Amino acid sequence: MKDVENFIKNHELVQPNDTVLLAVSGGPDSLALLHYFFQLKDKYDLTLVVASVDHSLRGEGSKQDLDYVRSLAKERGLPFYGTTVDVPSFKEETGMGTQEAARTLRYRFFAEVMKEVEADKLAFGHHGDDQTETMLMQFTRSALPEAVHGMPVKRSFASGCIIRPFLCLEKEDLVRYCTAHQLQPRHDPSNEETDYTRNAFRKKILPFLKASNPKIHQHMQRMSERFSEDRNFIEQKAEEVLQDIKMEGGKGGFTQFSKTVFQKQPLALQRSAFHLILNYLYGNQIEEISYLHEEMFFHLLDEQKPNASLDFPRGLKVVRAYDDIMFTFNFKKEASVLFKSLYIGEQVSLPDGSTLSLTVGEDSWEQGTHEYVCDSHHVSLPLIVRNRKPGDRMILRGMNGSKKVKDIFIDQKIPAQLRDTWPLVTDQDGQVLWLVGLKKGEGCTRNPSGTWLRLQYKK
Repeated sequence: MKDVENFIKNHELVQPNDTVLLAVSGGPDSLALLHYFFQLKDKYDLTLVVASVDHSLRGEGSKQDLDYVRSLAKERGLPFYGTTVDVPSFKEETGMGTQEAARTLRYRFFAEVMKEVEADKLAFGHHGDDQTETMLMQFTRSALPEAVHGMPVKRSFASGCIIRPFLCLEKEDLVRYCTAHQLQPRHDPSNEETDYTRNAFRKKILPFLKASNPKIHQHMQRMSERFSEDRNFIEQKAEEVLQDIKMEGGKGGFTQFSKTVFQKQPLALQRSAFHLILNYLYGNQIEEISYLHEEMFFHLLDEQKPNASLDFPRGLKVVRAYDDIMFTFNFKKEASVLFKSLYIGEQVSLPDGSTLSLTVGEDSWEQGTHEYVCDSHHVSLPLIVRNRKPGDRMILRGMNGSKKVKDIFIDQKIPAQLRDTWPLVTDQDGQVLWLVGLKKGEGCTRNPSGTWLRLQYKK
């Protein structure tokens, strides 16, 4: 097992005085793991702990596996943590598949044990053939490069990290190791079934690949490591792209950014940033996201329509409004109806918390876009604050004819989702006086009487 020792050193998987939790099922892979680390124990001054899980999938057989692993730990004087989890019931509760449910419960138990014994490492017996199967399955399921990465040699987990020191070997190496050291692995008959996707790859596809290239497991491992290194570099650069993006709320939150600024980045960074955004909003990117969603997003960026939207899985909406791009779970298409009367000396509140007030004054001076002054003699009170209606028109200051409110919104590049909620002010006769904070009407200021109505908008 010289290859394993070099693999451990090259990837810095084990340090002196580590506490290592060994995941042992009783099969050849994990049995070799237990034996190998027991031989390594004194060299690195390791503290070893054994953990095993009965998934309640094979009745008495899986219980016997658990007892067998317990006896192996006892023979070596190692602490043992075992548990029985109810995978069938958990499947019904969550809707997960068998393998996903078993993995979730298994890793949950390992995390608890790691924290209890303050373990630095959780070691698995996954080997190079497992890695090949994993990557082939990822290739099959997704066309996204981000989805094809294999199992990491080392990754953070619970109180420490997961390590896989056997990824440099193939299955046959571990079988020979067990034979050489007179180890007696338990046999799991479910590994022979082809109902599970992994087993089908193992029985039908892997033999063909190995016949073509006996070192396929080494190639796949190197490819996995290179994918990981390249992806980490690109993601670091993509993190810099996210600095120009407004991100709030974490899982279930929203992001907002400029299309123009985003598209100035190289396409590879745009793609990576897109997936980092999804990871941020979903908590972790979900299987329902495919290369089709990526294509839809980039088509949204490039198309000529200034307003457009996409529906992503689990209620996520991607909205484009001119240069503004927003990812949100809280997009509300239906506008709340606004219709309020406004008398002199009163104030009305708008749905977003802003206010409009109406007072009388003796001058027509206006302070910026948040005030509007008109001649009281040419309007009918009370004023009306409302949303736009189909066919609304207004006479703009400095303009002879009237213009549709709809066209004003388009000219001003107001996002489509804001138009139906944008407040406007009319008089009692329906004359549109002010598209609040945006455009002011002129019709009511002809031949002024000297008494002025002053509208003030406050956010």
